[in-house]
Amino acid sequence: MLFFLIFIICAILQLVLPWWIIMLIPFALAIWKGEKGSKTFLSAFGAIFMCWFLFAFFIHFKTEGILTDKVAEMLMVKSPVILIFITGIIGGLAAGLAALTGYYCKTAIAKKEEQS
Repeated sequence: MLFFLIFIICAILQLVLPWWIIMLIPFALAIWKGEKGSKTFLSAFGAIFMCWFLFAFFIHFKTEGILTDKVAEMLMVKSPVILIFITGIIGGLAAGLAALTGYYCKTAIAKKEEQS
């Protein structure tokens, strides 16, 4: 459930908002729906990895590989396909860590309320 929420919301909002929306949405959704730290991280990582991978793949084919070839050359990456995977991994890590932070905030708040 968390995976699909993050994927759909971020895919839509990235069309009109800055790239860092991929950290705000998983953070907020992890506070709301996070069940377990590892599951929350993997859901956010997988959703944004897939989202950014598909966006990068779409751009690669839309520009007939011109853009990805030039960026891969600039970053000294051997293949545009590797660049597309790296793009997904970077986005996935950012979102996964944001979701994990949201989950830990949720558990910290819950523990503090229990102590009161």
